Amino acid sequence: MDAAKLLALYEEGETDFQELNLENIDLRNADFSDANFSDANFSGVNFSHANLRNTNLAGVNFHDSDLSNADLSDSDLGGANFSGVNFSHADLRNTNLAGVNFHDSDLSDAYLSYANLCFANAQRSQYDCVYIDDCIDNSQYGYAEELEVAIFSNVNLSDAELIETKLCGVDLSNLNLSGADLSGANLGGANLSGANLSNANLSDANLNGANLNGANLINADLSSVNLSDKNLSHFNFSDAHLSSAELEGVNLSYANLSNTHLDWANLNQANLSNANLRNADLSHAQLNKAFLNQADLSDANLKDADLSDANLKDANLSGANLDNADLSDANLKDANLSGANLDNADLSGANLKDANLNLANLTGTIIDIKTEIDHKWAIVWKILNQEKFAQINQQYKNQISLSGTQNHFSKYELEWIDLSNSYLKNAKLANFSLIHTDFSNSHLHSADLHSADLRGANLTGVNLQEATLIKANLQGANLSNADLRYANISGANLNDTKRGGAKFSDISCDWTQLNDEQFEQLCYDLLIKQHNLKLTDIDKMGKSRSRDGGRDIVFSKGTDINKKPIKWIAQCKLKSDKGSLGSSQVPNIRDMLDQYNAEGFCILTSGIIDATLHDKLDTLKEDKGFEVERWSYLEIERFLADHPEIKARYFQD
Repeated sequence: MDAAKLLALYEEGETDFQELNLENIDLRNADFSDANFSDANFSGVNFSHANLRNTNLAGVNFHDSDLSNADLSDSDLGGANFSGVNFSHADLRNTNLAGVNFHDSDLSDAYLSYANLCFANAQRSQYDCVYIDDCIDNSQYGYAEELEVAIFSNVNLSDAELIETKLCGVDLSNLNLSGADLSGANLGGANLSGANLSNANLSDANLNGANLNGANLINADLSSVNLSDKNLSHFNFSDAHLSSAELEGVNLSYANLSNTHLDWANLNQANLSNANLRNADLSHAQLNKAFLNQADLSDANLKDADLSDANLKDANLSGANLDNADLSDANLKDANLSGANLDNADLSGANLKDANLNLANLTGTIIDIKTEIDHKWAIVWKILNQEKFAQINQQYKNQISLSGTQNHFSKYELEWIDLSNSYLKNAKLANFSLIHTDFSNSHLHSADLHSADLRGANLTGVNLQEATLIKANLQGANLSNADLRYANISGANLNDTKRGGAKFSDISCDWTQLNDEQFEQLCYDLLIKQHNLKLTDIDKMGKSRSRDGGRDIVFSKGTDINKKPIKWIAQCKLKSDKGSLGSSQVPNIRDMLDQYNAEGFCILTSGIIDATLHDKLDTLKEDKGFEVERWSYLEIERFLADHPEIKARYFQD
């Protein structure tokens, strides 16, 4: 029989073609739905785009056939030989594939959802059964039978759809299942060792008894799966989704779980020692009595996680978010918690001995009489939570101060102590005596240091953005590389402070805030500070615009060859719009200097000195031998940035 004869018979209503032998013929786009081809030989036949829906294809030999894009849904394919077949994009949904041989087949992008690939009795595949040692057991229906599994050696299943497919006991080892959708699939007892499951969807899949040794699960979706008590040591789960997964008692030691989604997962008593959990999402996860010693949890999200009684000895929790986490009775000895957020975390009974808490946020953290914590961090905790003691004591019976029995600090308690690398954001330290306290590299953003005594304090590298330092005494303090942008330093004493590399707010000044008289006063203060003048060395010549003969300020600086003080005359020119100052606006300089026996001339302006005035001053200096000093708004604003105490007298934020 040839292709034409077969098609003609089907058109006439014939559907029974059992044991038909047709090799290497072209049946593309043919419609054989509801036909019976059991035990037929279709080796090498082209069935691409054919309609074989609801057909009986049990025991058929399709070796080397092309079934790409064919519709075989709802068909019985039990025991068929599909070795070497092209099934790409084929529809095999709800089919019986028990015992089928798929050796060397291409099932990429094929649809296999709800198919049976393991039950000898296809009718029973609809029931929920338990995989036990190569058998299926269902006590409710009173049977136990051996499996008749499909053969998948050397098969490409990438991006295949296998939703709720029955794959009990099937050997899928070393296959390419990348991107496949196995959500809800029954993989009980399946062999997935060495399989590529990257980007695959295994959510809600049954993996009871499955072998996952060496499987690639990078970025796989394993949400809500049950992997309890499995040995997954050294597995690579990076970027995988294990949200709400059952992982109680699982061995994940040395596993790579970086960037993995484990939110709401049950990891109680799991072994995660030495695991890589960098940047993992463990929010709301259950980790009671889990082993996390030497695990890397840097930058992990552990918000609202239960870590009670967990072993976190030597763990790296730097940058981790532990907001509202339960760490009660946890072992955090020698753990690295630098930069961690412990806001409202429960550390009652926890062991934090020798833990690194540099820049860790202890705001609202619960600590009780059983908590072991180094004295320095107890002080930091008390500073951050001093206003909450009364509230905490009412809620937590064993909550204590840890720094004496009083809930307040003694007068000198915070002087000369090491508070370096501390997180003290929003700390209330107004009026505190902090003489020579070491705050280096600490975080004091928005801290209240109003009228605090910070003489000689070490504030190098400190973040003081938006801090209140009104009337604070910072005499002799080291502010090198400190960040004081937007800090309020009005009235602060900054005498003798070190400020190399310190950052202040935008150095530009709003010159519209000053009138001529105030600008002259600012220039007066500037010259005193810049040249370290005594008050006897400088005079402001009356009010602005008074008859001063062009002399706004007269001062003495340096000495001539006869060791006599050099007399200088300064003129102050306010330019509210930062406009140019030309030579015509500063006339008769030479005559004025001669008249008052001055040898130096200083011009100070909130504008820019234009070329004509620069030329005039160059001639005065080079041809006439006078000393010259020039201050435009560029130099004045940089000076005020380095001397914020002067700027604060004249400008409002």
